[in-house]
Amino acid sequence: MDKAAVPVRDLTDSDQNQAVLAVASALAGGSAAAVERAAASHGPAVAAEAAAAARSRRRLAGLTGPVHLTVVWAMYGETGRMVPRAAHPHGEDFVRAKVGQLDWLTGGLPGVTWSIIACDDGCPDRPSSADLMTSIVAAEGYPAAGHRSVTVLRLAEVIAGGIPISPAFDQLTSTDQSRKGGSILAALAAAVRAGPAQANGCYTDADLSANLAQLGSLAAAVVAGDKVAGALGQRYGIPGAVLVRPDGPVSEPQATGGKPDKIIILFRHFVRALLIPPLAHVPDTQAGFKAFDAAALGPAIGQMTSFNETFDVELLIHLAQRYRPQALAVEPIVFTEDFAATNFPSVDPGPGHLAMIHQIAELYDRFVAPVTPATGEAADLLALVRTLDLDGYVTLIGALRAEDPGDPTLFDRRWPVQHLRDILRR
Repeated sequence: MDKAAVPVRDLTDSDQNQAVLAVASALAGGSAAAVERAAASHGPAVAAEAAAAARSRRRLAGLTGPVHLTVVWAMYGETGRMVPRAAHPHGEDFVRAKVGQLDWLTGGLPGVTWSIIACDDGCPDRPSSADLMTSIVAAEGYPAAGHRSVTVLRLAEVIAGGIPISPAFDQLTSTDQSRKGGSILAALAAAVRAGPAQANGCYTDADLSANLAQLGSLAAAVVAGDKVAGALGQRYGIPGAVLVRPDGPVSEPQATGGKPDKIIILFRHFVRALLIPPLAHVPDTQAGFKAFDAAALGPAIGQMTSFNETFDVELLIHLAQRYRPQALAVEPIVFTEDFAATNFPSVDPGPGHLAMIHQIAELYDRFVAPVTPATGEAADLLALVRTLDLDGYVTLIGALRAEDPGDPTLFDRRWPVQHLRDILRR
């Protein structure tokens, strides 16, 4: 393989994944030179991830009282990434890897425990993601309950079982109505029901893009914070966040400024910030790395009606309205971009991206308008969004991209609505 095409952080490389934790151990033990040695031997991406893990471990170790982390993720078509690279080109062996990350994070910390709940969203693979993960759990001998337990749910069985989660969820009759959101909510609800005192429900993605050894930083923000209901990992948009790309780790302004879908992301945040002001301080609402206080999370789950791509935006709205916007803390994380087997839209403007814009407007209609209706520029933007079709959206993003060079603002950017209308009239 051409050396230039080899990623600096290969999530399928088990040796590299272990190196992150080894370097983090040295850092946590006070070896400041470990980062320099890691950068020299393993590259800057491993060094950055290890530094974040070590910081997380220190923050978790500084908490008093019992802490329990229940980590949940959804699974759909994840059988390739669930096995080692020797069995699949995209194989990350992520179940064993995540267990190893959690063991490293919590090992030797009295009162800190963890569990995992993964939920199959109707995976069509044969064997399914649920079947394959169940076999791995059995082979590794992970316990069925308590500390280090690993549980596999099937969303179809949760729906059929009639366990109440929210009035809208309880009306589901098929996994086809759910997408990812239903699986995450089912797993979070199970975590809330089973979690001990001081429990935290932690939502992540199935892959290894966000190292679970960083969860200590999120848990510390929740446990030690002043009435913090949730800590939201941020891949970009705030100081300290690091985005690892194929050519290396970057922070702001390069993290957002160099993204090929930069304008798509900034425009979506612009719409969200104006229509849903309680979330204006959260630039990266869709990052699959969040931790919530279980006691605060339970009532919010009971209000959930969305199961599509923006389900977590609705969840954040309920938490912000119930506990105040400041109850949502933002925490920088190191996140490795991995498009090899992604299920998400491309970096070019298309129907998936436009759907997210329309979903934000729908969330505004249902949850924000009854409390604080949009006025002024926000109301004008809402009117534009309601009539925005795919051709108009593609035109808009293309024009804003053409105007972009030289503009240093990122998530603070606000386009005059009249200017957007002028673009659409051209």
